[in-house]
Amino acid sequence: MSGENYRFDPMSAKTLADPGAAYSELRERCPFHHYKGEHYEFYITSDYEEIKRDILADNPAWSFKYGNAAKDTISEVGFKTDPPFHMAFRAAMQPGLLPKAVMRYEREAETIAGELIDRMLEKGCGDFHDEFALPLPAQMMCVMLGTKRSDYLHYKHWADELQLQLFHDPTPGSFEVILGQILPHFRGLIAERRKLLEASAAEPSPQLLGNVLPDDYISRSLVAKVEGRPLTEEEILNVCLAFLTGGQETTTGLIGNLMWRLLQAPERWEQLKADPSLIESAVEESLRYDPPVLAHFRTSLCPVTMHGEQLPERTKLMFNITGANRDPKRFADAESFRIDRPLAEARAHLSFGNGVHFCMGAPVARMEAKVAMRLLIERLPKLRLDGQPERFESWMHWGKTKLPVRWD
Repeated sequence: MSGENYRFDPMSAKTLADPGAAYSELRERCPFHHYKGEHYEFYITSDYEEIKRDILADNPAWSFKYGNAAKDTISEVGFKTDPPFHMAFRAAMQPGLLPKAVMRYEREAETIAGELIDRMLEKGCGDFHDEFALPLPAQMMCVMLGTKRSDYLHYKHWADELQLQLFHDPTPGSFEVILGQILPHFRGLIAERRKLLEASAAEPSPQLLGNVLPDDYISRSLVAKVEGRPLTEEEILNVCLAFLTGGQETTTGLIGNLMWRLLQAPERWEQLKADPSLIESAVEESLRYDPPVLAHFRTSLCPVTMHGEQLPERTKLMFNITGANRDPKRFADAESFRIDRPLAEARAHLSFGNGVHFCMGAPVARMEAKVAMRLLIERLPKLRLDGQPERFESWMHWGKTKLPVRWD
């Protein structure tokens, strides 16, 4: 192991202030690091190729079923499983994210983004996070799950609290308390759709979507089959939780981070306005340079040897997305944020993962960010910073909770 005397703390003030620089330094000085903290102990790998090839490409030694945090989280069900069942479960849920479905969601995103900008235009300044970056993905999550858009702040509160307990409270099972509020709510929504099914006396099938059942992901979970059987109640709840958390935080961070980088150097904003064809590259460059989730975890199912180290079964391994996304062996001028970076190169980032657990919601997140940038350029061309931003108080996530801007 290189860098034996190098000390790295993902929760230190230095790392929290500038994770990009801190995780790049970790990659260069100690690409395989053994972290021993007050509450957690885990290994960290930072090499792009090793992460993509040896960790994420269906390596049976590294499991997702123990969760994506430094402690074991929730249970082995639904998306939180390993192949081959995981692939069958993904296939059951995938139809709702095929191109035709994403086109429908794009129209919804345009409507929501337009309404948000309408409200912004009634003022001259505000917090971009609260005015736009948060409500667009949060309301889109409601649309996709089939819940009331007006309740988006309530769902956001639940998502934030669950993430806090999963990633930041080292106490085993601390998330059970907030799940005690969340799960009964979703069970109620599931029960309402079951009554619609029973009243129709129809055999559950995707043909009922938009007819007997609303076309949303709770309904899709009720009519889907995995390995020839209907989903269990716990599997349907897992789908709800996946949308509750994954459908909001990452996209909020993406939109906020991208706008911050564009306005931080106003010439970038001017460049994007002058050439909107760069929007897609700008979105991918933001995902590469400022990943909304700084790192992910896997857990070993057997003893593993890495870089000469003997890792026992149930070892936690963090893979350093942030450092890998700036690996100079993979990305030219890796430490620079460039909205004109070639699209194929920018899209090679690992912010949505890779392999069997590649984020299913990636097409929707990308679509929302592109819709956002297009409409903001068209309708709020005078956007500019109006104060100092504040970051998420999280060692696992990177984004702004405050981004003061003006647009008058």
